[in-house]
Formats: sequence, structure tokens, C-alpha cells
Amino acid sequence: MSQKTINITGVSLCKKAGKIRIFHSTIKRLGEPKYIRFLFNPEKQLLAVQASDRKDSECFYVPKCRENDWNFVINSIPMLRIIWKVCKWDEEKSYRISGTYHAECNLVVFNLKQAVTLMMNETE
Repeated sequence: MSQKTINITGVSLCKKAGKIRIFHSTIKRLGEPKYIRFLFNPEKQLLAVQASDRKDSECFYVPKCRENDWNFVINSIPMLRIIWKVCKWDEEKSYRISGTYHAECNLVVFNLKQAVTLMMNETE
């Protein structure tokens, strides 16, 4: 019996733990870049992850993928505080958002208005 794998670009956000988890499918869609950066539009409630080939002050290093053991978590309590305030999210909940890839800018955009609440065991 074969397993079907769905590669949906996405991120999950947990303010309580101060973690932003980047799905490997998002990084793969961006072409496995060496660095990524976040872009945030508070008016439209959009968060983007953009590939970068050089390290800038706002960039994060992307770890190399290890088979069945890839975990990319960024700790950024200040950014999460801003997102929670703008989105008026419940402080006790964590959220997952699917993204849309835009090839012309090599970024994945996440509409925070479409966030889905995670169950307790899905946050870790």
C-alpha cells in the first residue's frame, strides 16, 4: 500500500512557545535556499517567506534537510507579538497557515486571515 504525500507550503505559529515553524515543503518550493527572510504587511494581514542567497541582518539560515528529521523553527517573540496583536488572535492558541508561491519574487505568501487553529498535540 503506497502512502500519498501532500506537499502544502505552510507555516505554524505559536506565541506561547515563541516559535515559527517553517514546513519543509515551503523551503523546497523556494528552491532550498541558504537563507530566508520574513516580510509582513499588517494592513492586509499577510506574512511572506522569501528566499535569499545572501545573509542580511533580517535573514535566517536554513538548515540542510536530513531525511525524516527536518525541523526548522525560528524563535521570534517580538514578531509573534506583533502578528497576534494585528490579527487579534487568541493568546492561548497556535495557528497554521497554507501559503501561495509567487515565482516572480521567489516567495510564499500566507494570508493570516485564513489561519487554522491547531489542536494541542499539533503544536510540537
